[in-house]
Amino acid sequence: MRHAFTVDVEDWFDGIPISPEQKRGAERRLHRGLDYLLEALARHDSRGTFFLLGPIAAEYPALVRKLAAAGHELGCHGWSHDLIYTMTRERFREETRRAAATIEDLAAQPVRAYRAAYFSITRPALWALDVLAELGFRYDSSIFPVRNWRYGIEDFNPSPQVVATPSGPIYEFPLSIRRIAGQSFPACGGAYFRIYPYWLTRSNMRAAERRGHPAIFYLHPWELDPDHPRVPFYWKAHLTHYVNLGATRSRLSHLLDDFAFGPLGEVLDHEFA
Repeated sequence: MRHAFTVDVEDWFDGIPISPEQKRGAERRLHRGLDYLLEALARHDSRGTFFLLGPIAAEYPALVRKLAAAGHELGCHGWSHDLIYTMTRERFREETRRAAATIEDLAAQPVRAYRAAYFSITRPALWALDVLAELGFRYDSSIFPVRNWRYGIEDFNPSPQVVATPSGPIYEFPLSIRRIAGQSFPACGGAYFRIYPYWLTRSNMRAAERRGHPAIFYLHPWELDPDHPRVPFYWKAHLTHYVNLGATRSRLSHLLDDFAFGPLGEVLDHEFA
């Protein structure tokens, strides 16, 4: 079974609660983790879906073309990296349209995949799926069926599914979870990949295989750059951002050895074949 390998392409400062002034003056280090990741995927003959922030695409046009040339799928990660449930419908539509158009112009290919910053399509923000369908997106991977202080719809069906919206259907590929003793736990990726011992991530992915559904693994380039700057911000976000960064590279190597991966769109097509 092939699992989905997904990457939220943002620099180390894009997804943390610091001021716009701090972000403008922050050291740009995207290449440090992303170059390592692309080399690791190439060694294992694996491809993935790279959800790009609009400003990242605009700042690094050669990167967008490199990803497309290497056969990776390009998705949209929005423009501002703000929480969707803090936006108006109009702001979300415009930011998403702008980001997708930037990526499409550079890659010369359509963008049909979307992932919200912080997985922030929550129950109050389910209207965002309608906007995505309206804008022509084919599928979304933003909903996390867990309870978290910042995101999640705990009782959302964790299986890949078609969601009907007033603008038409859209596929939803929720982030992977594992049910244990009636509770839902994140299965693999991001901070959980760093917090869990690797054997637990592997066990979670094997459990997904036994259920007959692929897992969605996700990562950020800065998680492969353990020496990126330490700055103070809200303690909950600080803890998950910096915890166990030194383990990511070795665990990624094990993961790519143990499992087969592909872009989200190809994995989804197989699910609905």
